[in-house]
Amino acid sequence: MKKVKNDETFLKSRGLILLILLFFFILVLTFFFGDSGIIEILRTQDKIAELKSDIEELENKKIILEQEIKELEENPLALEKKAREKLWLMKKNEKVIIVIDKKEEENTQEK
Repeated sequence: MKKVKNDETFLKSRGLILLILLFFFILVLTFFFGDSGIIEILRTQDKIAELKSDIEELENKKIILEQEIKELEENPLALEKKAREKLWLMKKNEKVIIVIDKKEEENTQEK
């Protein structure tokens, strides 16, 4: 009878150890691969760094565009120059000469 009791306690202790190990294994998996796991945190940090870089780049472009707007509002010659470049405007008796790079010409012919 004592042997049966020892076997039962051994099985209970072994089952408890297996249960604790299973719990620990699930805890470790959740720590690494869960929604708030370490891998997801690292991905999020990379995404944050990328977005900060994009924000900085866009802020620099914004500053440049604001300077360009200020220049166009204050200087009528700058406005005329921009209109001529973008809209191909010209004055009377004026000719426009277009210089095409050979590489660009080859690319347009291939398409």
